[in-house]
Amino acid sequence: MNILFVCTFKVTENASGGIARVTGNLSNLFTGKGHICSLAYYNDVDGLPGGSFSKVTRLVRHQEKEALSAMASRNDVFIVQVQMSKTNLYLLPLLKSLREEYGTRMIYCHHSVPFAEAAGYDSGYLKYLLFNSGLKTGRRISQSLWCLTAMLFPQLAVKRIARRSQAVTDNLDMTVLLSDSFIPLYRKYVDCTESRITAIGNCVTFNERIPESELQSKQKTLLVVSNMTEHAKRISAALDIWKRVSANEIAREWNLILVGDGHDLDYYRRKAKRMGLERCLFKGRQDPLPYYSRSSIILMTSAFEGFGMVIIEAQQMGCVPVVFESSSSVHDIIEDGYNGMIIPGFDRKLFAERLSGLMADNDRLNRMARNCIEPDDRFSGESIYTKWESILKPDKKAEK
Repeated sequence: MNILFVCTFKVTENASGGIARVTGNLSNLFTGKGHICSLAYYNDVDGLPGGSFSKVTRLVRHQEKEALSAMASRNDVFIVQVQMSKTNLYLLPLLKSLREEYGTRMIYCHHSVPFAEAAGYDSGYLKYLLFNSGLKTGRRISQSLWCLTAMLFPQLAVKRIARRSQAVTDNLDMTVLLSDSFIPLYRKYVDCTESRITAIGNCVTFNERIPESELQSKQKTLLVVSNMTEHAKRISAALDIWKRVSANEIAREWNLILVGDGHDLDYYRRKAKRMGLERCLFKGRQDPLPYYSRSSIILMTSAFEGFGMVIIEAQQMGCVPVVFESSSSVHDIIEDGYNGMIIPGFDRKLFAERLSGLMADNDRLNRMARNCIEPDDRFSGESIYTKWESILKPDKKAEK
């Protein structure tokens, strides 16, 4: 079967963005099963080409028709990895027309919690928009007004976002969410039959797990691996938590390392300096694997997440996750107190207290690290491919 991935960013080795990593992983998985994969993307990024693609094509926004038409005549399936934000909805009628003309199956992957963008609008984010976002005046005002509206009328924000999901359902064959727990919420706001929605988690990135013998070599490092953007990732919360934790005597031998790049990286560096944070190091865009291997604990302080690829990546390397309960999907990956910690309510004080307790209890930390590297087939390539195979086959097409 010929499969085209339509992606926002070019897929590279050690891609920094979660969606690009997922795309590369799936292309490797599908190619290994005898499928032929291609990639169409919008934005270039530095790095050697990644994934397993027989053909790679760069798209130009609002000029996709000719390129995608040619691709539709050669491909049985389009897997659309472009997030359908307000600015990307124009793509749906074109995909629908290609689906109807060529019989190409159109599968849309939703890489976040349904409608959870609305959860990212709070007083902290409003303050960021007004004073630290660096946006031009007009855009800063419009974004701030929408943030305030979403705070005062959250259901209005959810319904506005749900209209995009309805447009996806109306124009494409199938929507793939990241967790079974997301499906009831999605169908609460979107008119979607059961045959046109499913859930498939992400498969593991690395083929190996760190040997148990190497856990003893772990450094006293707290790690953040993330895109440096405030709306979803809330790295400002990680800095605040480190401020609280680093005041404790137990933290004197620990440091905080942040790996990743993004629009707000300079803002976070300035913020860390203003806060007087010590032993806080920003490494920029790097291959995260060596950092997972050396670090003891990974922090995730996102306002919302689809699946949290960094969690399963870190666990493979015995790096224990401590995360906010940013979505129900974290419970698919972490058993609280066994192979990580889940902090409810976005409570930074509670996060710092539980994190400090773990840092001070070496036996418990080592036990959790060993639990993290236990064999787990739930997110193996074979398990994930079996789920994908059921919706890739032409005889499994959804109702039109």
